[in-house]
Amino acid sequence: MLYRRKERGEGVEWTAEETSSCLNNAKPGSPDLAIMSFANSFHGRGFGSLSTTRSKAVHKLDVPSFNWPQAPFPVRKYPLEAHVEENAAEEQRCLREVERLITSWHCPVAGLITEPIQSEGGDN
Repeated sequence: MLYRRKERGEGVEWTAEETSSCLNNAKPGSPDLAIMSFANSFHGRGFGSLSTTRSKAVHKLDVPSFNWPQAPFPVRKYPLEAHVEENAAEEQRCLREVERLITSWHCPVAGLITEPIQSEGGDN
């Protein structure tokens, strides 16, 4: 939403087309933007439900619909000291895929969700 606010400009009023189209998950109110996440990740139960909300434009405007990229998350070998080269190669493989997805996805990737400390989803 901040991404679109920056594009539109601060304090700019929404158009009638934006407020009516967002309730149908259509442009221009629901822009073609993506949020990247990682395979095997758990990010909660709330944000995705906005895709089904149809009550008020204020809840939906600038919230992208959900054809989003998924990147691999490095699977490290332990103990770390014994697998330095393999882990470095795995991290580079995953970073290359993140970059490829950001530069080639069918729409702009406006954000990337990471969770440096995992809890409910467990360790990957």
